[in-house]
This record gives sequence, structure tokens and C-alpha cells, in this order.
Amino acid sequence: MATFLFAWNPKLWNWPELAADRRRLARKGFVDTQWSSGRTKQIEPGSRAFMVRLGVPPKGIIGSGVTLTLPELGPHWREDKHALGIQTRHLDIRWEALFEMPIVTFDELSVPPFARYRWTPRASGMRIPTHVADALEALWERKLAAITSDRVDSPPPRRRG
Repeated sequence: MATFLFAWNPKLWNWPELAADRRRLARKGFVDTQWSSGRTKQIEPGSRAFMVRLGVPPKGIIGSGVTLTLPELGPHWREDKHALGIQTRHLDIRWEALFEMPIVTFDELSVPPFARYRWTPRASGMRIPTHVADALEALWERKLAAITSDRVDSPPPRRRG
């Protein structure tokens, strides 16, 4: 299955539900969101999805999941464009990992095999070439494992009282 990059730019939209989405993911093991796929029509359900944070530092990969639906045309997510009747494509994504800050940074994405891919798309729904996607998947899994290991290895907080 193909891998696609979806973009979040806090300069354009602050994702007010992000904290609640992360809590829901922690409880259920996943969270489903609707996201723009830009002009991309050819994203199959079950495709791999990665989320990149853009616009303001720190920039990098903050989430991974799978697409649940085909892209459908609907109201634009930006209020100014929506007011003009402009539409864009949306699809549902099931996020299995989602962070506020990147766990794969732009510095890590600036070296081969990642360096030749454009990690700053103007719209979501950009396909990641297979060799880059495979390397990203391996790096992402290592980063997730390290985060999980840190949580397990950390002693519980001391209680005062």
C-alpha cells in the first residue's frame, strides 16, 4: 500500500482538538480525524499516513496512521476560502500515534535517503516514494520504541504527603 504525507501548519490552523485527540488516542489506542487531502484523489483506504508539522519550529513528523476513506470533495477547511465557496478534498485518517511536537525532526529528514523528498508540501496528500517511506517507517518505529522505553524505564513520581 502507498504512503502519504499530510501537513499541519499551526500558523494557518491551531488544531484546537489536538490535546483532546491525543488523550482519546491514549485511552483507545487510536483517534479518527477528518483531514484535507488537497487535490489528491488517488488515496486508497488502508494507505499509510504520516503527519508533518510545518510553519513554526519545531518542524517534523508528529503522527502516523492509516487512511480510512477515499478523498471526497467538501467545504474548504480555511474559513476565508470556505466563505468564498471554495472546496477541497477530505478523507478520514485513523491516527495510531500523534504528538504535539515532532519525534522525527527536519534535521533527521535532511540526510539521505530523506533529503531528496520535499517535506514541506503546500498541501496534504503528497505521496512518499516507496524507498523513502520504508526508511521513514524504520526511523519512526525506532523513535516510538525509544519513547515507549523511556516511559517504562522512568520511575513513578514520588508522592508527597
